[in-house]
Amino acid sequence: MKPLILLLIGTGTLLAQSITNATLDESEVRITYGELKRLVAATLPKEPPAPKPSPPIPAALLSALYHLDTHADTITADMQVENFDGEWHTVPLAGAATGVLMVEPKDARLVVVDDSLCLITDKAGAQNVKLTFALDKAGQGTTLHLAASPIASLDVEEIPTGKVLRLQHVNTSQNITGAGLVALPALGGEVTFTFEDARKASQSPIASLVDDAIVSMAGYTTQVVRDGSALTEGTITVRHDHPVKFMLQLPESAKLLQCHVNGDPVRPTVGEANRVEIHLDDPATDGAESEVKLSFTAVLAPLQPAEGELDLALPQTPLFAKQIDWNVQLPATYDLSFSGNVDPITDKATAPGLHLRKSLCRDQQPQARITFRKRTAN
Repeated sequence: MKPLILLLIGTGTLLAQSITNATLDESEVRITYGELKRLVAATLPKEPPAPKPSPPIPAALLSALYHLDTHADTITADMQVENFDGEWHTVPLAGAATGVLMVEPKDARLVVVDDSLCLITDKAGAQNVKLTFALDKAGQGTTLHLAASPIASLDVEEIPTGKVLRLQHVNTSQNITGAGLVALPALGGEVTFTFEDARKASQSPIASLVDDAIVSMAGYTTQVVRDGSALTEGTITVRHDHPVKFMLQLPESAKLLQCHVNGDPVRPTVGEANRVEIHLDDPATDGAESEVKLSFTAVLAPLQPAEGELDLALPQTPLFAKQIDWNVQLPATYDLSFSGNVDPITDKATAPGLHLRKSLCRDQQPQARITFRKRTAN
């Protein structure tokens, strides 16, 4: 048996060697179509995943919660900012007209961009920033330019005895008599915080729906000379019961020269879009009037010798105006006519130039297109 076993082992070894050394190119392999499909798919390059769409807003201020502390004389803003893509962005937090006393965290990078105080960050995700502003409990109060935020509120911890807190936004106001939470405008904008004598402040729930001031009378004179230089001088009478901010938007190309309130020179705040804010102090009696005088210049195209046209405009105010009179004067060698949203008046025919009037208007800009022609000799 042993010789037979050795013979079988030797034969198997020779057969294995002959199979191993055989060429496999002519061999056949039979597999199913499903197996073939999987093998081909495994050899193909894989497609890269579709890129993640960019967020519609790369970064934003999500909430702004303001806390008023009358003991520390501060207004603290707790803000939540989110950077959605992790790139560098500047997120507006407040207007730059009012400085910040303190910022937390201390390594937060604040910059001023386009008259706004902004957080510059490349940190992805949400982050909290706290800004502290000084609170002026006397005089004109404190004005903050709030950044737009979907969640905006004011937490009032305490009101001093005998006082009310007046919130002024554009031409609406609200009186706060005690501690509580107050909603602020989501669109942002300037809000003034003023403490007033509770005996003078109206406690009526409809007080915020009533205009704080009206323009009872305004008179302007615009002079234009041959080279196109223009000077406008105006006197505006404002009737008001409380301290107010009288807002005017000058014509686009105008430059403010001087401003007086009740005979005293003042320095108005000039903001974006040529907007001017003039502080009017608390009147001595309810229904008192403040007289505002201002002047501004503009540079127009030179007047043509024979005939031509020029566009003129007066300041625009959100207050209701009962009457605005306007005298337009060009060199005496021209005959004048006009078109626009103003009406002619004839009760001042003895004075030179055109006499125009805008009556019973609110947040409208008096405008006139002046047509001038060289006066012909009779």
